Amino acid sequence: MEIFEFILLMLAAIALSNLLNRFIPSVSVPIIQIALGVGITYLPLHFELRLNPELFLLLFIAPLLFNDGRHSDKEALWSLKKPILLLALGLVFMTVAILGFFLNWLLPVIPLAASFALAAALAPTDAIAVGALEEKIQIPHQTMKILEGESLINDASGLVSFQFAAAAMVTGAFSLRSASLSFVGISIGGIVLGLLLTLVKYVFVKWLRRLGMENVTLHMLIEVLTPFAVFLAAEELGVNGILAAVSAGIAHSFGYKKLDPEVARLNIVSKSTWSVIIYVLNGLVFLLLGTQLPEIIRTIWSSSSLGHVQVFTYTLVLTLAVLSLRFIWILFMKLPGSSEQMPVRGHKIKNALILSLSGVRGTITLASTLSLPFLLDNGNPFPERDLIIFLAAGVILWTLLAANYLLPLLIKNEGESENDESHIEIEILRNVVIALSEQTTDENRAAISKIISTYNSRIRKLKKEETADRFQRPIIIQTLKWQRENTLQAIQNKEVNPFIAYRYLHRLNRTLYRFTKDEQYRTDLMALRQWMEVSGILQQARLTFQERHAAVDAFQIRNIHYVIVQLKNMLPTAGAEIEDVSSLLLRYEGMLGRYTRNESEPSAKEDFDTALDELARVGIQLERDQIQHMFESGKLSRAGMKGMKSNLLLMEHDLRELTL
Repeated sequence: MEIFEFILLMLAAIALSNLLNRFIPSVSVPIIQIALGVGITYLPLHFELRLNPELFLLLFIAPLLFNDGRHSDKEALWSLKKPILLLALGLVFMTVAILGFFLNWLLPVIPLAASFALAAALAPTDAIAVGALEEKIQIPHQTMKILEGESLINDASGLVSFQFAAAAMVTGAFSLRSASLSFVGISIGGIVLGLLLTLVKYVFVKWLRRLGMENVTLHMLIEVLTPFAVFLAAEELGVNGILAAVSAGIAHSFGYKKLDPEVARLNIVSKSTWSVIIYVLNGLVFLLLGTQLPEIIRTIWSSSSLGHVQVFTYTLVLTLAVLSLRFIWILFMKLPGSSEQMPVRGHKIKNALILSLSGVRGTITLASTLSLPFLLDNGNPFPERDLIIFLAAGVILWTLLAANYLLPLLIKNEGESENDESHIEIEILRNVVIALSEQTTDENRAAISKIISTYNSRIRKLKKEETADRFQRPIIIQTLKWQRENTLQAIQNKEVNPFIAYRYLHRLNRTLYRFTKDEQYRTDLMALRQWMEVSGILQQARLTFQERHAAVDAFQIRNIHYVIVQLKNMLPTAGAEIEDVSSLLLRYEGMLGRYTRNESEPSAKEDFDTALDELARVGIQLERDQIQHMFESGKLSRAGMKGMKSNLLLMEHDLRELTL
């Protein structure tokens, strides 16, 4: 029971981290999750999580690297292969070699083999951690592709190096020649096994489809189990499970190209499922880091060999060493487009700084150090295990903070072109709203009102408006004033039953006073209340219940018509408030539709649902046409077009599910 409660608490903390990031966007999600993890340790829990190192690699590393492989941009990987390989292989091995000796010199208490293990753990970058910063700092597209490709490959090279160094520490034996040969052998073996098992999986799935087993849930379960099965099989056969998971993931990325409805459906479900799995796994890793930190700090502080200030200084020195090595390496690399885009040396230095600070350490670094065994083969404790984890955690925190607060200073205008695409998307959605509005008839008015309101909500979200009420409040007050104006005009012209009109006016004044606190409406309230007390009973007695109900509806329709006319007149000059005016206009037109539609007819709701479904499909097609037009006219990038069309596919899938 305790472990179940702990898991629920961790999942709630992951959700809370996303919520907190909404209110404090200046702090990235991984930093918030680490802080929440620290907070969890101070709760009165009766459970302490101690993961088996091998289980940690299987549970976190296998699915994370498999998913990275599945989503790798193969065209970008190939076009940027030179800088990616130089960073993912050359920089990793250089970091392991130089940083390993530097660590052993800086902290002699850590044996040389353990120093190499820590250096190997610190070598891989984490594109997911820096991806959490992407919305705020808008990392340039090509830089992000290099980081993603580097992370995909250097995760494997760094982890393989880490495993060799850790094994040398545990067994006490190491030979460079045998290690090099073994490295090549198990690496190639892991890649081949990953590809082979993917082929076996495809044959098995094809056999299931021949049997008529097209159940998406079954096929999704097979896909989720694949990285774990591949990793376990590789470890059992003595080849590298990390590279096996990566190669299997890349092989899977070729499996969604067929024009098959079931495959397309599985693809949509797969994206949603894996996004949740990866988000949870990454969140759990940073939360686990937070839960481990207090105990590690207490252990380090109780050590007599290192002082408190000294150990924190070592984390900073180590971070500077890691980033300096990366900066020097990048500075001497020739990046794509450097001759055209960076004719000035200062620009090249700036670009090297951006790539260096973007190389955040995260999930792989932490997972590696937490997977260190507790005991050596001779039964002795692993030397300075807590110190190694503390140093790795310190580097993760420093690099996260550097990316969070220093990168925005370097990248001020780099992401503006990508930001512009949000304005293009707003323009696309507005064009769809206009096109849908032109198709309004008396029969589909209510359905179109509902569809257009969803487009207006999407526009507000893109404009980053906190709440619609905050921006609509002045317009809502104006619509109430229009209704009051029309009501007074009707009373003056004797076009309405006085009791109905004054009751309606009383309600309007009460609402306006609550909104505006204007004493004018409070004074009117008093006078109207006295009038109704004197003449209300007499006026009400003249009408039957049906007549009174019909009179109220008729007067409500009259006022709605009046407000609709005023809103339509206001629409051409609404400017930035066009979505707010349009939304209110649609709301009132929807109200008018509900009054005029005969709800007693059994087919009324069915007709409304049918119209809603048809118009939703029309809206999606209009949006698709607008996206294509913007792309062909050069206003929208290819990446932006693909992202928007991918969202349309998801909406079409949801629409299809609702109509089944």
